[in-house]
Amino acid sequence: MSVQNFEEKISDDLKWNKVEDIPDFPLTNFDEVKRGVEANKFALGIDFTTSNQLAQWLYGQGHKYFFLLLASTPIIVAILSVILAIVLSNYWLLVGVVLGFIGQFMSNPYNPSKNFWKPIIGILFLVFLYGLWQGKETISYLSAFFVFPFFINSYLYGMNQGKLERVVLQSEKIFIYLFQSGKLGLRDNTTGQSHWHREK
Repeated sequence: MSVQNFEEKISDDLKWNKVEDIPDFPLTNFDEVKRGVEANKFALGIDFTTSNQLAQWLYGQGHKYFFLLLASTPIIVAILSVILAIVLSNYWLLVGVVLGFIGQFMSNPYNPSKNFWKPIIGILFLVFLYGLWQGKETISYLSAFFVFPFFINSYLYGMNQGKLERVVLQSEKIFIYLFQSGKLGLRDNTTGQSHWHREK
């Protein structure tokens, strides 16, 4: 679905036609929003689940299948760990069945401990490289089974977030639609104040 088609789909649901119609909004119009974000005076915050869904919708089947492939990393890791455990007769590798799912869960933006795990992931990546270099299959595979789902899931969220941010800054209608739905907010980088619409 193109941006124009999506705009047509949501037009009847818009509470406001222009940004200037939004009560208590910190900026006077959509051009100010774009200039503020481009100058890094303001930052957009978009609900992560929404960005994933809409990015697939707006960017078509190719993006959808690419997203699904990468999102399936824990399943691929689980299958791979079973195969490698059998082929290498190293049944420690079966731990990878759960490590992939844990890695993906830990990378979720809604996980409050994600920032705590980031340096640990960095260390585990070094462990993976060390194990690869030294030919230590158990530590190299197990660390990889945890690290790569974490990296890939983080990349997915960031990719879709970035795509939707670009669309939002091109379309005032989509900006308003997401804002009125409570799926998008605006943060003042100077004061740290965030502006989200909440139904009263």
